[in-house]
Amino acid sequence: MQRTLRCANIAALYEFVDNNFLNNKRPPIPGGAWPLESLRRKSLADLQQIWLSLVKERNMLGTIKEHYLKHQEELGAMPAPSRLKMVEESMDNVKRVVHDRDAEATAAAVQIFKERLARGVYRYPPGPPPPPGAHDTTSRVKLTLSRRVDPARLRDLLGRYDVFADHKGIVELTVTLPEAVLQRKQDAEQLWQQYSTEKRDVEEYYKWAGSETRPATASLYDYALVELAPGVYSGESNAAAAAASATDAVEASPEAVGKTPTLGGSGSNGSNGSNGSNDDDVAVVDNVLKAAQIPVPPPQTRPPPPRNPLEHIKYQQRSTLSRAVLQFHYFPTVTVTPPRYKTPAEVPRPVHPDEIEGPWEVHVTYDAPDGLDYVQSLQLTSIDGATVLSVEADAAAAALPQPYAAVDPVYQEAVKREMAQEETLMQWPHVPEWKYDYDVYTKKHLAEVVQYNYSNVVDYVDREVLLTGHSVWESPIDIDYTCGGMKSVPAHAKKPTRYMTHGLGEIGVTDI
Repeated sequence: MQRTLRCANIAALYEFVDNNFLNNKRPPIPGGAWPLESLRRKSLADLQQIWLSLVKERNMLGTIKEHYLKHQEELGAMPAPSRLKMVEESMDNVKRVVHDRDAEATAAAVQIFKERLARGVYRYPPGPPPPPGAHDTTSRVKLTLSRRVDPARLRDLLGRYDVFADHKGIVELTVTLPEAVLQRKQDAEQLWQQYSTEKRDVEEYYKWAGSETRPATASLYDYALVELAPGVYSGESNAAAAAASATDAVEASPEAVGKTPTLGGSGSNGSNGSNGSNDDDVAVVDNVLKAAQIPVPPPQTRPPPPRNPLEHIKYQQRSTLSRAVLQFHYFPTVTVTPPRYKTPAEVPRPVHPDEIEGPWEVHVTYDAPDGLDYVQSLQLTSIDGATVLSVEADAAAAALPQPYAAVDPVYQEAVKREMAQEETLMQWPHVPEWKYDYDVYTKKHLAEVVQYNYSNVVDYVDREVLLTGHSVWESPIDIDYTCGGMKSVPAHAKKPTRYMTHGLGEIGVTDI
């Protein structure tokens, strides 16, 4: 039976639950933590298995402890709580054993290194490697420009005149913006987006406003065509009477005593209109009722439930619709809040991000240590209209970690000397003859060859040959019949051709 992913996930949760808890049994009496003497006799693989089992046991005990704490009144105390302490002590002992072994191995390695260093085993250079960049001959210069300049133009101008190669002594040249300028550009981009949105909102709001003779007339967005009352719509002749009756009803209601009617969706008293009129002023402009100036009636409250238990149960069993409080009134909040400005020209224009031209930073890496002195000797004040603000050494780039062998000529020389010494020892590339004692350690048994070169890919190719009778591709790896023994044999030492491979005693006279 194939388990699904859901079943596998559920089965994985059993590692966090005690089997004794599920079977309603008391756990066995714990014997104690793992002692240090027993752990020191274990191998690293055994310590890994012990650590994995301790982690699972700790997770399981932690889950059971939380469960007992949540349901302490029903379950009582957790049985054998000392198991948690024993598991923690065992894990501490495993950590201590591993740390002791690590310290012992490190001390042994340091002792071996010191002995080899004293005997001169390590060739040029002796001792540990130097710090990164100790032999770095490059220099880094930073120029600050008022605006951006083409990198090709900077490379032609900052290149050394005494170097006739194409690179002109420049290893790398980058033109970037500082972090502060990038942040200013991002802030300017956000402000410009807000400016464009507000300008578009003002233009859209006053698109259908009053004529030029009455510019104070509000936008048609204030004249929301909504149903104020059953059969009464905004914009009709009886809308003013409906508004007056609604105002009288609000003032006469007991909930509105001592309160000012709230107007509009923005919560201001009569200030939502573009003409800035109050509640006492006219609410009808050009025989059109403004939705933003209609007072909102107080909402109806739900009646308290009955105190009688039987009636309360009946009340709870009613449907949700029958228990809901429906208020059929007008909704004058269907309107748009007028913008802060009358015309798009009044919206203040921020700085466009493209108007922020700089400053820009130019990082130049020279292949000589006198790069800063060379740039200062040019006495640059402006480059193609861009003012040179400062010329200084790039200390931040110089503090970056440098690779060892890439820029360190000491180690490059050491590698060359080791290669030359190896060629001299092995007599490369001139090998006079084949030494037959090479066969002593290169000939291997067939079982060793199979064990050394075995892989699933080769096995698949062999099975394909057995099934089909022919191979569709060659073996993807080269089989080493010497099992690594030929690595110490000179590459140019070819085995000479032997025309007589058997002795005279193994062949007959007629075969000669």
